[in-house]
Amino acid sequence: MIKIGICEDDVVYRKSIGKMLGHYFTENGTSFQIKEYESGDCFMARNESTDVLLLDIEMTGITGIELKDWLCKVDEEVKILFVTNHVEAMAEAFGKNVYGFLHKPVEQKELEKYLARMQEDIQENRGLVIKGFDKEFVVKIRDILYFESEDKYSRVVDKDGRHFSDKGLGQWEKELRGSHFFRCHKCYLVNFRNIHKMESNISMCNGDKLPISRRRAKLLRDSYREYIIRKAR
Repeated sequence: MIKIGICEDDVVYRKSIGKMLGHYFTENGTSFQIKEYESGDCFMARNESTDVLLLDIEMTGITGIELKDWLCKVDEEVKILFVTNHVEAMAEAFGKNVYGFLHKPVEQKELEKYLARMQEDIQENRGLVIKGFDKEFVVKIRDILYFESEDKYSRVVDKDGRHFSDKGLGQWEKELRGSHFFRCHKCYLVNFRNIHKMESNISMCNGDKLPISRRRAKLLRDSYREYIIRKAR
């Protein structure tokens, strides 16, 4: 579930943005929860878990920029999208967890462009529980390089090494659908995020090389190209 906050002192804008958010997440089948805050002080006082925060810059009390600075110190995972009429304040509003700026009145297409990027990054930061022979551990999706088939089981290869998993490659492929993993070969499920380059085979960022199935080569290259373009926006 994605938890979204709308921090805006104008109730009309809050309701309008909430309606657009609901439409987007309902259409793409994502479970979501929306919380509304009439001020930055209200957001801080309620101290609720938030994945995405749509934040007005000019509000009564603490400003959106001040709230952004506070969040950078206490919760670096919150992804911020500013909603504003104050173009002159944008330079001060930039930050590592700020995804962009929407001008009032907000347009659905512009909002959805940013939401898609935020949703992808939230997904990549999610942790996977890996069950091995005698232990369980958690690996962030972004840190996984690829899965390798091992009979009816598999190996998870991340930046720290190789780990046995009691799930087969087909199970991982199904579970990670929509998370930028691709079955490049019958024995490998690769994470697009950690590809170094793609030629006759796939070079991973740790130096490993994975084969490419001839049958899936075109779809693989097209899907990877789309991923790169989307990340570059």
